[in-house]
Amino acid sequence: MTDQPTRVSRRWLYIPFIVAGLVLLGYFLLWRAGAAQMKKATEVWIEDQRAAGLEISHDAIRAGGFPFFLRVFIEAPDIASPDGWRWRAGELIMDALPYDLNRLIFSPQGEQTIYTERLGEWRITAGDLRASIANDKQRQWVFSMTVGEAHSVRTADGAETRLESLIFDLAPSAEDLTTLTLNLAAKGFAARIAGEDYSAADFQTLMAISQTQALAPPDPVPAWRAAGGELTIARLYADVEQTKLALSGALHLDRYAYPEGALNAEISNPAGLARLLGKTGALSPAEAEAAAAGLTLAAIAGGGKIAAPIDFKNGAAEIAGVKIADLPSIQ
Repeated sequence: MTDQPTRVSRRWLYIPFIVAGLVLLGYFLLWRAGAAQMKKATEVWIEDQRAAGLEISHDAIRAGGFPFFLRVFIEAPDIASPDGWRWRAGELIMDALPYDLNRLIFSPQGEQTIYTERLGEWRITAGDLRASIANDKQRQWVFSMTVGEAHSVRTADGAETRLESLIFDLAPSAEDLTTLTLNLAAKGFAARIAGEDYSAADFQTLMAISQTQALAPPDPVPAWRAAGGELTIARLYADVEQTKLALSGALHLDRYAYPEGALNAEISNPAGLARLLGKTGALSPAEAEAAAAGLTLAAIAGGGKIAAPIDFKNGAAEIAGVKIADLPSIQ
């Protein structure tokens, strides 16, 4: 008698699909619970900020983003502070990864409006604008922002700015949590304000500010100075108004709250820097012309550039014996 081949029941072929369906269903239920929790946490945060004094309004809040993100949409967010600033947007999207809840990403959509008493109201659009806050084992937290192809216009007078790209990270130092570090890189900045044109092809800096625990109300500036607070510039490079500038050094505040210290500087085509300082009001027009002439002579003597410290003292900044700015008292 010939053995018949064993016939596999067709129902066994469905088992992998059933398992995959159960896994997908379980993931969806987990995602839905996470999205609901994230939406609830957003609503709680809004109420906490209202209790702290902020004025917050918005339209619908809804969850989405399946399957890759835990996502919350806030329509027409409007946040204002009693001390005079306000931010509005068409929509704000907040994202978190289902498998990594330690990082939250914010993406405003549509035109934004920012108002401060000093700068007025600006309407802002950007091809790319994202900010994130993340937990970090060594530094506690890291705040990051990416901006691309941004354009802003001031409502009152039509002043405008353009920015090709901006990337920066702000976080406590791993070595000392009371020190904040800033790493920033910007390209393609241009502005026209009050009839003056400004431009910066490139700007990069790595700096740190120490004793930040002292920067708390009611008197942060005197407290920070008394604590020995210092601004340290590890490196700063700028291509501004056709002037190339490299700086490093440290500054603190003197007893009258003016910046004090020295920055090692290397400057090519320094006349452009003097003209920029004149346009911003750091120098009077006559002082700007005198500074441009003096710095040009110093650059010629130095083979086309100036390599000398910029001294900050007695409410002024000077390099190679030439005054380049009247310094503000920090309040």
